[in-house]
Amino acid sequence: MLKAQTSLASPTFDATDKALRRVEAPTDAAEAHGSLCGLVCGLGAGGQPVWLADTLSDAPANETVPGQTGALLTALAASTCAALEGAEMSFQPLLPDDEQPLVERVAGLAQWCLGFNHGLFVAARIGDAEAEMKSGNTAEIVRDFSEMAQVAVGDDEPDAAGEAAYAELVEYVRVSVQLVYEELAAVRQRVLSAGRH
Repeated sequence: MLKAQTSLASPTFDATDKALRRVEAPTDAAEAHGSLCGLVCGLGAGGQPVWLADTLSDAPANETVPGQTGALLTALAASTCAALEGAEMSFQPLLPDDEQPLVERVAGLAQWCLGFNHGLFVAARIGDAEAEMKSGNTAEIVRDFSEMAQVAVGDDEPDAAGEAAYAELVEYVRVSVQLVYEELAAVRQRVLSAGRH
């Protein structure tokens, strides 16, 4: 079980991205973390093995590299679950560092939202929870994230306005994921009781 202290250190975006590239993962760190979060919202800690299998599906046969990457991804999953389960509202999406150009950060946020929706839909299928995903705040957030997955920044956008808009979008994503996690508590409990994951 991934119930853990909320003080767990989470791997950085760069470390996660490098590890995923080493094992030829089909996604970057932002999309992979988004997918993890969607799975955890719908399946709880039971989403971790599904996510690890999917994320490492293209890993080379060399067991040492996937083992190291697997350990990093397991730490990421544990810290993510702890942040979502904790009362401190400390969850943060794993995105490119603020030192990166705005264009890269916005692209990372778009990939993160794409990954989240993917993970949530996989969780809905596993947990037989399609109805819950299509109602309430969750449905609205999924629609918003679908739109955000298509967002891009032009080179001519003013820095101050672009930075402010990006910060607002990241905060919206952060709060929205926590809202979806809370809204799907009954689904996670049902999945846990049924032993599906």
